Amino acid sequence: MKSVEHEDRLQRELAQKQQEVSAREYAQLDKQTRTQHSPFIDMRDAYAQVRDKNYQPTQQEIEYQRFTSGAWIDNEKGK
Repeated sequence: MKSVEHEDRLQRELAQKQQEVSAREYAQLDKQTRTQHSPFIDMRDAYAQVRDKNYQPTQQEIEYQRFTSGAWIDNEKGK
């Protein structure tokens, strides 16, 4: 009788240990795969500095941008 009780206790302990290991593994996986949200960076100041410089691209840059994007980027403003 004690042998049956002993084996039953060992099986329950083994099942509990396996459950604890599974719970730890799941917690680690959940921590690694959770999406980390960060706030958006405010780029208004950087954009204002770029606009203030009034950069004019060279003809070569215009042709390259037109070739790679397929857009007409050297049109007059407003057209």
